[in-house]
Amino acid sequence: MAIAFGAPWITLVALKDIAAEVGGERSVPAFASALMWMGSGVGGILMGRIAERIGIRFTVIFGATMVAVGLALSSLGPWWPLYVGHGLFMGLIGIGGINAPFYVYVSRWFDRRRGSALALISSGAYLAGALWPPIFARLIAYAGWRQAMLYYGAFEFILIVPAALLVLTPPPQQSRHPRTHEARVAKPVLGWPPNLVFALQMAAIFTCCIPMAMPQTHLVAFCSDLGESKPRTARPWCRFCWAPRFSADRFGASSRIASVAFTPCSPDRPARQLEWSLFC
Repeated sequence: MAIAFGAPWITLVALKDIAAEVGGERSVPAFASALMWMGSGVGGILMGRIAERIGIRFTVIFGATMVAVGLALSSLGPWWPLYVGHGLFMGLIGIGGINAPFYVYVSRWFDRRRGSALALISSGAYLAGALWPPIFARLIAYAGWRQAMLYYGAFEFILIVPAALLVLTPPPQQSRHPRTHEARVAKPVLGWPPNLVFALQMAAIFTCCIPMAMPQTHLVAFCSDLGESKPRTARPWCRFCWAPRFSADRFGASSRIASVAFTPCSPDRPARQLEWSLFC
């Protein structure tokens, strides 16, 4: 997960470099990033159904291949290669074939502490945000954003595909024989209908992602506008992407709020300004 979700961060770190090729319009690479996330959401539903039929090994190998193809296509530059590479290849059939099927796959290996297992793999996306931006900043400064996409595409493909062939064995079969009335009657969740709880969760996730979308996309570019060097501008994300994901599974959402409250104690003034704006 941390490797697959590293791919979109190249565009975010190179936002100003890509925008410079289209007259400084940052909306072009930002829209490509948005297409990737929307595509991965829709693709997760489609690829999840495919994974149920033929197994997750195929969807992960196919998804990793498509992420590499998407990065190669995006390296051709704005407009349409960037949009198609991100929205279709990296999002819809790329990360969409890795992210959602992985949740189903891992959940079938655990009867106890399933929530902790799912929290652990979901932290891979946040680990990508903590690990890759500083590395990409140096790579882009050295070779340019186009070559960075090609290099990372090859790295991601070489790493994920053999790992999927070796590690992703079929999950254990779940032998469940529910009674007829138990199969038809859905159990309430905290006294509420399950479909209502599911809809509320979807709404909560959607409304959470709306305020996070702009800072996530423009954070590095904004720090650069404040006069910071490119490798230094990629650091603030490392503060947001670590311990809160693990602590929330054990102590609840209050631990995540508390962890963010301490982030402004940074000696980096531009980063501190960004952290306060993200918190607010």
